[in-house]
Amino acid sequence: MEELNKRLNNYYLQTQEFYNKCIQDLRGVLTDVLQLHLEVPQLLYEEILEKYVTEVSQKTSVIKHQFDMNKVKIADLRESNKTQLKPILGHPNREVDLNNLCRKEEDRAIESGDVLNEYYNELTNTERTLAQAFIESINNCTERLMNLFDQLITTDDVILGTVAEEKLPTTVLLKRELRSKQGDAPSVPALSQEGRNVKLVRLADIAVERTASSKSDNFKTSKFTPVHEEALTSMNKACCEYKERFVVIMEELEKLSVKWTANEERWKKQWVASVHHVRNLYKPVNIS
Repeated sequence: MEELNKRLNNYYLQTQEFYNKCIQDLRGVLTDVLQLHLEVPQLLYEEILEKYVTEVSQKTSVIKHQFDMNKVKIADLRESNKTQLKPILGHPNREVDLNNLCRKEEDRAIESGDVLNEYYNELTNTERTLAQAFIESINNCTERLMNLFDQLITTDDVILGTVAEEKLPTTVLLKRELRSKQGDAPSVPALSQEGRNVKLVRLADIAVERTASSKSDNFKTSKFTPVHEEALTSMNKACCEYKERFVVIMEELEKLSVKWTANEERWKKQWVASVHHVRNLYKPVNIS
C-alpha cells in the first residue's frame, strides 16, 4: 500500500508539473500572438491612408489640369483684348468697335470668375467627399478591430500557474521587504483593463464642418488591452496625416483664390484707365 501511495503521489506531481508547463507554454504563445497583433493596426490604417490619398490625388489632378487649361484660355483672352485696344478705337467713327471690345472684356471677366468658382467648388467638394469616405473607412476598420480585439485571449485570461522563483540580488530583496513593511509594495499591472468608450472620427475632425450635424458616435469595448491602445494610436496617426494634407490643400486653394481675385481687380483698373485714355485721344482740346 505504501508503494502504491508513493506511485500515485509521483503521478500526481508529474501531472501537476506537466499541467503547469502547458500553462506556461500557453501564456508564452499568447504573448507572441499579442506581439503579432500589435503590428496589425498600423498596417491596416497605413493601407487605408495610402488608398484614399492616392485616390484624391488622382481625382484632383484631373480638376487641376482642366483649371490650368482654362487659366491659359483666360490669359490669352486678356492678352488679345489688350492687343486690340489701339488708339484708333478712340476715333468717333470707331466707337462701336470700342464698345464691342469692352463687352468682350466684360464677358472675359465674368468667365474668369466662373472658372475660379468652378475650380474652387469642384476641388473643395471632391476633397470633402473623399475625406468623408476616408473617415467612414477608418471608423469601420476601428469598430471591426475593437470587436476582434475584445475576443482576443490574453495572458490575463489564463491562470498564472506556478512560476519558478526569480533569483534577485540581496539589495533588491531588502528594498522589496522594506516597501512591503511600509505598505507600498509594487503590484504587477494587469495586461487587460476595463473597457473604454471609443470615439469615432467625424468630418469636422479633419475639415471645417459646414453643417450643424456633426455628431460623433461612440461605442464601448469590453476590455482595453495594448492592442486596443495601438489601434487607437494608429487611427489617430492616420487621421492626423490626412488632416495635414487636407489643410495644406485648402490653404493653397484659398491663397490661389485671393491671388486670382486681386490680379483681376488690378487688371480691371488698368483696363478702365486704358479705355478712358483711348476715348480722350480724339476729343477736342479747349485752348483758352
